Amino acid sequence: MKLKIGSNMQFRAMMLIWVYDILKFLLAFKIMRLYGIDPWIFLFFDMVTVPTYIIGWQSLIASLAGDIQTFKTLFKWSVITFVSSTAPYFYAAWAGRQTFPKEAWVMFILILIFLLTNLVRKICLNKKDTLITDTK
Repeated sequence: MKLKIGSNMQFRAMMLIWVYDILKFLLAFKIMRLYGIDPWIFLFFDMVTVPTYIIGWQSLIASLAGDIQTFKTLFKWSVITFVSSTAPYFYAAWAGRQTFPKEAWVMFILILIFLLTNLVRKICLNKKDTLITDTK
Protein backbone atom coordinates (compact mmCIF):
# COMPACT_ATOMS: atom_id res chain seq x y z
CA MET A 1 0.00 0.00 0.00
CA LYS A 2 1.62 3.21 -1.13
CA LEU A 3 0.62 6.42 0.59
CA LYS A 4 0.27 9.63 -1.35
CA ILE A 5 2.47 12.52 -0.30
CA GLY A 6 0.40 14.75 1.93
CA SER A 7 -1.99 11.99 2.96
CA ASN A 8 -3.88 12.08 6.24
CA MET A 9 -1.80 9.19 7.60
CA GLN A 10 1.44 11.05 6.85
CA PHE A 11 0.07 14.16 8.55
CA ARG A 12 -0.84 12.16 11.66
CA ALA A 13 2.61 10.58 11.74
CA MET A 14 4.25 14.01 11.41
CA MET A 15 2.09 15.43 14.21
CA LEU A 16 2.97 12.50 16.46
CA ILE A 17 6.70 12.93 15.83
CA TRP A 18 6.48 16.71 16.31
CA VAL A 19 4.81 16.16 19.70
CA TYR A 20 7.56 13.66 20.57
CA ASP A 21 10.21 16.21 19.47
CA ILE A 22 8.71 18.90 21.69
CA LEU A 23 8.58 16.56 24.68
CA LYS A 24 12.18 15.52 24.04
CA PHE A 25 13.13 19.21 23.82
CA LEU A 26 11.42 20.03 27.13
CA LEU A 27 12.95 17.06 28.94
CA ALA A 28 16.47 17.55 27.59
CA PHE A 29 16.62 21.37 27.60
CA LYS A 30 18.89 21.70 30.65
CA ILE A 31 21.07 18.74 29.68
CA MET A 32 21.67 20.15 26.19
CA ARG A 33 22.68 23.51 27.64
CA LEU A 34 25.01 21.74 30.07
CA TYR A 35 26.84 20.17 27.11
CA GLY A 36 26.99 23.43 25.12
CA ILE A 37 24.18 22.54 22.71
CA ASP A 38 21.65 25.26 21.88
CA PRO A 39 18.31 23.49 22.50
CA TRP A 40 16.46 25.86 20.17
CA ILE A 41 18.70 25.03 17.21
CA PHE A 42 18.41 21.33 18.02
CA LEU A 43 14.60 21.67 18.10
CA PHE A 44 14.66 23.51 14.76
CA PHE A 45 16.62 20.69 13.09
CA ASP A 46 14.44 18.11 14.82
CA MET A 47 11.22 19.73 13.55
CA VAL A 48 12.17 20.60 9.95
CA THR A 49 13.49 17.12 9.16
CA VAL A 50 10.25 15.36 10.12
CA PRO A 51 8.51 15.51 6.69
CA THR A 52 11.47 14.01 4.81
CA TYR A 53 11.96 11.51 7.64
CA ILE A 54 8.35 10.28 7.27
CA ILE A 55 8.41 10.17 3.47
CA GLY A 56 11.83 8.51 3.42
CA TRP A 57 10.87 5.74 5.82
CA GLN A 58 7.59 5.29 3.98
CA SER A 59 9.47 4.77 0.74
CA LEU A 60 11.94 2.31 2.30
CA ILE A 61 9.21 0.32 4.04
CA ALA A 62 7.16 0.23 0.82
CA SER A 63 10.20 -1.32 -0.87
CA LEU A 64 10.30 -4.01 1.80
CA ALA A 65 6.63 -4.69 1.18
CA GLY A 66 7.32 -5.36 -2.49
CA ASP A 67 6.99 -1.92 -4.10
CA ILE A 68 9.60 -2.20 -6.86
CA GLN A 69 11.89 0.83 -7.03
CA THR A 70 15.01 1.50 -9.02
CA PHE A 71 18.32 1.40 -7.19
CA LYS A 72 18.72 5.15 -7.82
CA THR A 73 15.37 5.88 -6.12
CA LEU A 74 16.14 3.52 -3.28
CA PHE A 75 19.58 5.07 -2.75
CA LYS A 76 18.14 8.61 -2.88
CA TRP A 77 15.53 7.84 -0.20
CA SER A 78 18.11 6.01 1.91
CA VAL A 79 20.35 9.08 1.94
CA ILE A 80 17.43 11.44 2.61
CA THR A 81 16.21 9.23 5.45
CA PHE A 82 19.71 9.00 6.93
CA VAL A 83 20.20 12.78 6.82
CA SER A 84 16.71 13.43 8.22
CA SER A 85 17.27 10.92 11.01
CA THR A 86 20.68 12.23 12.03
CA ALA A 87 20.75 15.99 11.29
CA PRO A 88 19.72 17.11 14.80
CA TYR A 89 22.21 14.71 16.37
CA PHE A 90 25.03 15.77 14.06
CA TYR A 91 24.32 19.35 15.15
CA ALA A 92 24.42 18.21 18.79
CA ALA A 93 27.70 16.37 18.17
CA TRP A 94 29.21 19.46 16.57
CA ALA A 95 27.87 21.92 19.16
CA GLY A 96 28.77 19.75 22.15
CA ARG A 97 32.06 18.51 20.72
CA GLN A 98 34.05 20.08 23.54
CA THR A 99 32.18 18.29 26.32
CA PHE A 100 30.69 15.12 24.85
CA PRO A 101 32.80 11.98 24.30
CA LYS A 102 33.65 11.48 20.63
CA GLU A 103 33.50 7.71 21.04
CA ALA A 104 29.78 7.90 21.81
CA TRP A 105 29.11 9.79 18.57
CA VAL A 106 31.24 7.41 16.52
CA MET A 107 29.27 4.47 17.90
CA PHE A 108 25.98 6.24 17.19
CA ILE A 109 26.97 6.94 13.58
CA LEU A 110 28.22 3.39 13.03
CA ILE A 111 24.99 1.94 14.40
CA LEU A 112 22.91 4.16 12.11
CA ILE A 113 24.99 3.29 9.06
CA PHE A 114 24.71 -0.42 9.92
CA LEU A 115 20.92 -0.20 10.32
CA LEU A 116 20.38 1.65 7.05
CA THR A 117 22.80 -0.59 5.15
CA ASN A 118 21.02 -3.65 6.49
CA LEU A 119 17.64 -2.20 5.45
CA VAL A 120 18.88 -1.48 1.92
CA ARG A 121 20.36 -4.98 1.72
CA LYS A 122 17.03 -6.52 2.77
CA ILE A 123 15.21 -4.42 0.18
CA CYS A 124 17.63 -5.50 -2.54
CA LEU A 125 17.25 -9.18 -1.51
CA ASN A 126 13.48 -8.77 -1.50
CA LYS A 127 13.69 -7.26 -4.99
CA LYS A 128 15.85 -10.14 -6.17
CA ASP A 129 13.39 -12.71 -4.74
CA THR A 130 10.48 -10.88 -6.39
CA LEU A 131 12.24 -10.92 -9.76
CA ILE A 132 13.00 -14.65 -9.45
CA THR A 133 9.39 -15.43 -8.45
CA ASP A 134 7.99 -13.27 -11.30
CA THR A 135 10.03 -15.09 -13.94
CA LYS A 136 8.77 -18.55 -12.89
